[in-house]
Formats: sequence, C-alpha cells, structure tokens
Amino acid sequence: MMMPEQLDYEALAADFVRILRGKRSQMGLSRALGYRSNIVYRWESRQCWPTAALFLARARKLDLDVDAALGALFPRGVPWHAQHGPASPLALAAFLDGLRGGTPIGELARTAGVNRFTVSRWLKGSAQPRLPDFFRLVEAASRRLLDLLSHWVKPERLPSARSHWQRLERARRLAYEQPWTHAVLRVLQLGDYREGALRDTRWIADRLGVTTAEVERGLSELQGSGQIVKEGGRWRSQSIERVNTGQDAQRSNALKLHWTNVALQRAASGEPGSFGYSLFEVSRSDLRKLMALHVDYVRSMQHIVSNSRGTECIGLYCAQLFDLAARDNALAPEVEARR
Repeated sequence: MMMPEQLDYEALAADFVRILRGKRSQMGLSRALGYRSNIVYRWESRQCWPTAALFLARARKLDLDVDAALGALFPRGVPWHAQHGPASPLALAAFLDGLRGGTPIGELARTAGVNRFTVSRWLKGSAQPRLPDFFRLVEAASRRLLDLLSHWVKPERLPSARSHWQRLERARRLAYEQPWTHAVLRVLQLGDYREGALRDTRWIADRLGVTTAEVERGLSELQGSGQIVKEGGRWRSQSIERVNTGQDAQRSNALKLHWTNVALQRAASGEPGSFGYSLFEVSRSDLRKLMALHVDYVRSMQHIVSNSRGTECIGLYCAQLFDLAARDNALAPEVEARR
C-alpha cells in the first residue's frame, strides 16, 4: 500500500500567508496585521514564523473566522476556549489536546515527526507551536488539516497542497456517490488479496457480500480516479486517502443511512457482529455525557485502526444515540454546533 505523499508544512504555511495576502503588498499586509516591519516577507520566504496563536489572533483583522473553522474539527462543540480567549495560546493548546483524543503523546509525536517532549509542552500550553508546527500537529491528530484550511482559503489555490486536496476531493466524491467503492478499496488491502493467489471480482464480491456488478463498478471508478492500477493481473492501490465525509451535511446523512442499512441487512440475516440496543431514561445533562463518552470511544477506535498492522478484516462501525422521547432532541444544539 502506498501512502499519500507527505505535506511540506513550511511550504504550506508560506502558501497560506500568500493567499491570505491576496492583492495586498507584503508590507501592506504586515501593517494590516499590526506590524511595523515587513514581517510578511520573512514569513513567505520562510525565514521565521509566528506562533499559531499569534498568527490566528492577528488574522482576525482579515475577517478570518477562527472559531468556526476550529470548531468544525472539534467533535464536542468548542470547550477548547471555554476558559480561555479564542485563539489564545492556552485555547489552542486545549484544542490540540482535545483533537488528539485518546492518541498517546508518543504516538502523536512519531506521526508528526516531532520530539515527544516538545509535543507534550505544546499540549500543556507551556510552549507554543509555530504556524507550520501547528499545521503538522493538526494533520497528525486528525488527518483533516486541509479540511480546516478550506474554511479560510480554497486549498486548490495552495501550490503545496493542490494535489493532496484533489485526491481527497476525488475520494470524497466517490464515498458520496458510490459508497461501495471504499469497501472495494479496503478489500484490495487485505493480505489474502495482496499476497495470495490472483483473485477475481467474484472473490471480492463474495468477501463483501455484494454483486459482481457492484465490484466492477467500484473498480472502474477507483481506476478512473487514479486510486488503483492493475499490475500482473492484480489491482494495486496508488494511495489510500482517509477522508472526512461530514463536509456536506445532506450527502453525509445519505451516506450514514446507506451504511446503517447495510448493518441492518447483516443483522437481519443473522451474521455475527455487535448488534444491540438499550432504552433508558436519563437526564439531559447525562445524555450529553453519554454523547461525549461515545465520541471518546470513536476517537479510541480511530487510533486503534490507524495503528493496526493487520489486514485480515474490514470493519463497519454504525451507532446511534438520540433522545427518543423528545420532539426537540436534547442533543440537537450541540450536534448542530459541530457541523
């Protein structure tokens, strides 16, 4: 399996500043941000960098909506600045610490390519990451840096991120329009496909419990988007993109319904798995605590998945938690705030 080419975070930070500058001169933007020297020139030429907190705080003068963009990545609303000023050093430290979820600091540091003690200080707020380091840590913790930047600029306008964004958008489009393509792609990563005898579409279809026509459509779409190639009679992945499908609320909901229906069909046919339910009465505040617990579980699950070295199984996780008795769902305000 080929992993996507790594982002160059300093080049990305320089491109980001350049796009934000727009038609202004470097000196003009420097003054707009409250500097007397031509600091923007030094940023764009990568001679030095502001801390992320300082840059985002100053960038508010450019009408950069920092709260909305960071809040879109944070699954529990915006408690990261509940006790601190928005975009303050402590608020960003809380944001990064919350974003990593259950990922151990050592693992996060290895993924980011940064010393674990430095990462620990960033998460505690005793040291502040520079803008490129903030980008690096967001990507390591969530794989959603480009989704974050898309709230402020068009990623296709960033030369250092253009190809990455195009791959993500192709993969996201396929997830929305042809959900089974991503399942087919996962089968191609299984050890008994990559390392065993040559496997045909029937074998893939039987493994997933779908028709050969569905598999053939998925392979065709994946090949057309450049995600797979055929070599020696076997399909091989060009790269694996982990995409977030929450960008479009309507299409995301349709995708959730698709996979929930798949889970329902498997449960109805008596296939082994974890299928269950629980009805209970509980306070509004405790229902929200259960939602937070559910989010923690998902984050822990994602950490296990991202670090798994095995390729024997394809898991499908589906879960629902909502206020069954209320016309005005008790979870709605917080859930809507996260979208």
